[in-house]
Amino acid sequence: MKKTLLTLLILTFAASLCFAQQPMKPAAPVAAAPAATPPASMKAFVGKVESISLADAAKGTKSEIVVVNEAGKKLTFLVKSTATIYDAASKTITLDKIKKDDKVRVKYMTSKEGVEEATSLRIMP
Repeated sequence: MKKTLLTLLILTFAASLCFAQQPMKPAAPVAAAPAATPPASMKAFVGKVESISLADAAKGTKSEIVVVNEAGKKLTFLVKSTATIYDAASKTITLDKIKKDDKVRVKYMTSKEGVEEATSLRIMP
């Protein structure tokens, strides 16, 4: 009986060694995540329309509008299909309703690639 009890104790001890956890290693320091780039700030530009080119899928072109302000600064804006376009009465219109020499306010953001993307256009009275 003593032999059986001793064998049982040895087996229990051996089994406990198998299930013993390894000592915890200190966690490796986590490198700080790169700072998230702040969202692009919305800008506004007011001026007269110099030219408009509408998208043409067959030619692979995108809609663009060129606006010149009173100081003579000229900006070209990519007009995505998600841009909102309003007339002077704040009614929604399409880009083809804007004409050369219309005074417009363009709200836009500059993409990572440096492209000015219009998010909103409004004809000014």
